[in-house]
Amino acid sequence: MFKSQEDQVAVLGICVDPPAKVGKSALLNFQSVHSGHRAIDMLRMLSFDFLLVGLKLPDMAAWDFLRHLKTAWPHQKWALVGGPISEQQEITARMFGATTLFDTTPTSGELLNVTARLREQAIANVLSGKFDGGDSVSIPRARSAGM
Repeated sequence: MFKSQEDQVAVLGICVDPPAKVGKSALLNFQSVHSGHRAIDMLRMLSFDFLLVGLKLPDMAAWDFLRHLKTAWPHQKWALVGGPISEQQEITARMFGATTLFDTTPTSGELLNVTARLREQAIANVLSGKFDGGDSVSIPRARSAGM
């Protein structure tokens, strides 16, 4: 997932606004696509540390995209962006592997904090012998920017 702590964090935004640059934004390599099919193409070609997935994809239902993501890239870490969502939608997002739910696009600082927590959890899993990636860190639902 993560190469080293000094590397940039590669984030793919799918139908979300780019994050506002706050804090150490130079450590964030944010790329954006505007369709689910283009995101799938990007995931086939490149590796991303984290995905931000918007609820409204122009070419497919977000839940269909997430189902495909869970099947094709089961260990990919991602967050759902766009709220408010119902309790059932939150349960579905968590079932598909969402680590975080954001009402609005997080800032670069918030993204770096989330990915740092994921990195720490990955290191702890390796050190404790949990190599399958099945244990995902769950980061509480985040509200709008400026949490």
